[in-house]
Amino acid sequence: MFDLVIFIHLINYIMFNIVILLVITKKLPLKRMVRKSKAVFWIILASNIFSATLQLYCLISKDSNIWYQLGDCLGIIGQSALLIGVVWMKLIVEPSSKPRKILVLGAHPDDIEIACGGSLAKLRDAGHTIVGLIVSGGECGGNSSSRRREAMKGAEFLGINKVEIMDFPDTKLDNFVLEISKEIETVVNELKPDIVFTHSIHDIHQDHRAVHYATLRACRNLSTILCYESPSITQHFRPDVFVNIEQYIDIKIESIRKHEDQNKKRYVQPEQVYGKAIFRGTQAKLEKAEGFEAIRINLQV
Repeated sequence: MFDLVIFIHLINYIMFNIVILLVITKKLPLKRMVRKSKAVFWIILASNIFSATLQLYCLISKDSNIWYQLGDCLGIIGQSALLIGVVWMKLIVEPSSKPRKILVLGAHPDDIEIACGGSLAKLRDAGHTIVGLIVSGGECGGNSSSRRREAMKGAEFLGINKVEIMDFPDTKLDNFVLEISKEIETVVNELKPDIVFTHSIHDIHQDHRAVHYATLRACRNLSTILCYESPSITQHFRPDVFVNIEQYIDIKIESIRKHEDQNKKRYVQPEQVYGKAIFRGTQAKLEKAEGFEAIRINLQV
């Protein structure tokens, strides 16, 4: 004889397990969609495992009338709370009324994530097109093959539309400023970017300064160039443009984690990234921010 109550619990059991499977297989998109993604992931997973187990108990128990009701109530309450939580934690960015083209340059893999990963993710979510250009494979700072793969993973996580990694020699970019400039200019002529992000001149790393000079030469006719902050900047770095990344600090940290080859370096540790964002946020009267030096900036008014 057909038992409607048992059928309902069977459907619930199947649905809870489907959610478990989706959460596990779609962990990466979840991390990119919400703040505090690690906590959200574990809460959703634990809640659905508990609910699925309870539904299974109700199916196999011969005397489970109370458990039927308890299982239904807990399942409905739990899933409703999770839905509210995910919506609450969802990253919300106002879509841009005029999407722009953005070019971001880095001397090495991981430079752009460390310096402006939060801003890039926020800009991408607002509908802007972003192209990344990495000048070297970073072979002197780690395994070049790994670093190239990780650069692609980091860029993909941020949502960068296209990334190109060039083959200029790591630590020797200052010997190739003209050649790098010509390569950048080719991309500039094709993309026609509205905004360019690059290294600051106030940096003790010779590769970073070389990319800065090459960028200024290649982008001499562009109206907005912003220089970002790397771990090797000097005390002369004085940001005058700030981007609020309060919602995006976890996204930035997760993008940096993609560079596993570099994860033992002190400046990529989450507490250091948080600290820098809080410091720049304090300067800008915000919770967390990334700071930039403007070579020139075209305000859209």
